[in-house]
Amino acid sequence: MNVVEEFGADNSLESSWVLPSDVVEPLRAHVDMTPQGWVVDVWPVTSDIAAIVQPWVDKPIDVRSGGWFVSSVRTNG
Repeated sequence: MNVVEEFGADNSLESSWVLPSDVVEPLRAHVDMTPQGWVVDVWPVTSDIAAIVQPWVDKPIDVRSGGWFVSSVRTNG
């Protein structure tokens, strides 16, 4: 699944949000993705990416903090 992750000043994961498939096509212009729609690697959230994913994140994204990223995680099942 594709996720947005917020890391704290000590680099520990503070929060994460699962992104719906609706964001795949808009994100393709900003990050590398597989043909199946999975984010390849980890990408810092820019203002352009924040505009795409903010509707699914329940707190304001501060791109200047450097603590926000998009990536894919594998789940069992």
